[in-house]
Amino acid sequence: MSEYDLSQFRPMRFEIAPKTAALNMRLPAPLMAAVRAKAKAKGIPYARYVRMLLEADVLAS
Repeated sequence: MSEYDLSQFRPMRFEIAPKTAALNMRLPAPLMAAVRAKAKAKGIPYARYVRMLLEADVLAS
């Protein structure tokens, strides 16, 4: 594998647990725009980004 340039490699988290519940919320437009921008900067969908934030806060406690 030494012939491959892995300097741009980013680890990816695999989601194994099935999603069995839904969440629907209304947000102010500027907050939603900020969430979408952060998710885009990380290269992930915004819904996954929000779920990651929730998991990091709630499950870390």
